[in-house]
Amino acid sequence: MTRNAWFFTRGVIILAFGALAFFSLELVLEWNYPLSGLTHFDVEEARNLIVLLNKALNQSMAVVFIAVGIAVPLTANIYSLKFLEFFIKNPVNAIVLVFVVFANLNCAWIGYTMKNDYIPTQQLNIVFILTIVCLVLIFPYLNYIFRFLHPNTLLNLLEEEINDSLRRARRLPDASAIQRRVAETLEHVADIAIRSLDRSDRNTAIQSILTLERAARNYWAIKEKLSPPWFEAKQDLFLGFPLQMVEEVTMNRDWVEMKLYYQLLEVLRAACPRMPELTSTVSKSLCRLALRDPSREDRVLRELAIDHFNTFLRLAINRKDVRSLFIIFDQYRTFAEALNESHPQEALEIAYYFEYYGQAAREGQLPFVVETVAHDLGYLVRRAWETGAANKEKLLERFLHLDRQAVSSLPGVLKAQALLAGYFLLSGQTDPVVQIRNNFQNLDPTLIASLKEDVIHVKRRNYWEIGERRMNIDYVPEPQREKVEEFFESLQLKERA
Repeated sequence: MTRNAWFFTRGVIILAFGALAFFSLELVLEWNYPLSGLTHFDVEEARNLIVLLNKALNQSMAVVFIAVGIAVPLTANIYSLKFLEFFIKNPVNAIVLVFVVFANLNCAWIGYTMKNDYIPTQQLNIVFILTIVCLVLIFPYLNYIFRFLHPNTLLNLLEEEINDSLRRARRLPDASAIQRRVAETLEHVADIAIRSLDRSDRNTAIQSILTLERAARNYWAIKEKLSPPWFEAKQDLFLGFPLQMVEEVTMNRDWVEMKLYYQLLEVLRAACPRMPELTSTVSKSLCRLALRDPSREDRVLRELAIDHFNTFLRLAINRKDVRSLFIIFDQYRTFAEALNESHPQEALEIAYYFEYYGQAAREGQLPFVVETVAHDLGYLVRRAWETGAANKEKLLERFLHLDRQAVSSLPGVLKAQALLAGYFLLSGQTDPVVQIRNNFQNLDPTLIASLKEDVIHVKRRNYWEIGERRMNIDYVPEPQREKVEEFFESLQLKERA
């Protein structure tokens, strides 16, 4: 808003000096006319002038108020009624509107005081100057209004309101009164994303999610400096939530995070499957927040992020949105991979959820999702073995258990296992290869040959379509491809034996 105010001020100054220069040039061209005559009027001249100025002021006021009366409510109805509150509080809007009304009132007053025997000459000059100023204001102010009504401006104002509320909460011993304002502002940001989604406004919807992400970072920067009453959640902040959950977030001191993450979930409910780009932004924002130090160091916040990732997956499975699942699993794996070094038990828990939701996807007739889960889980296992993680053997067991309960394993799951076997052969680790080979027992030799053919001939690293993941999940680099081929050959030799 400071930048918009500067543009407005600069526009007024430029137009004012331009008008002054033009009027001065006109006076120079009329050099033979006595300048003293410009400031003296007879009754008829004064009345004609006041009528002319009154028309100009009425028209300028009409332009300003019509623009405000139409554009502001319309924009507020499209995005958020918060626009009205910010518009009323904005000093530039207040100054311009009051000035235009004052200039009109002053013109009416001068017209009332003018008599046949009394001509308010100086007041007429003042009205003339005010009229010029009003006309000069029109274009810069309309430009300011249009900038003000941009949805990104509203998001910036909402973010500023959250930060201001948090600063005030930090100074007050009892900041519970500010809780409602912060909670409502977070809801307004999410509402803008949802309303933008209805209008296919991708940019505004994405910016709304990024605003929520920045709000979380700013909150964490001062969270430890807030007073204890701040963390006491109220039931009216979580309408529709059970009382037990409200008591739980109070005990865990995470009601703000719960409120914010839940707004991400609300946006995802609206975006899935209508706007994959927004699904991607929501998932990436949750992953980035979950990996920041305040979250990684707090068990409660780690569990909160895991719970929301799981809820994201359940939502996408219920709606059979394969693309959203593809996106969410990718970010969930990224989170688990980064978490594995410092919190291996929780990474192992996430591996279980991969298997659980993979099975749910299979029951929902989404076999491709199961294959995606297999590749993601296989990559997580590989990273665990590369870093020597404490849970690497258990992760491998979880990976091999995937799809084991099914009547027949999916080809994509078997491919993921073969790719991991190739990695182990390349790194000289034979014991894990034996475990993987056991999963291929009693398979049809024709199926094994088909899997080998599919994997060996994938030589393009990037997938041949534009998508969230550029890399082809079946691709392996040349040295590992040779080991994968070696693994399949050992299976075929065993079958013939």
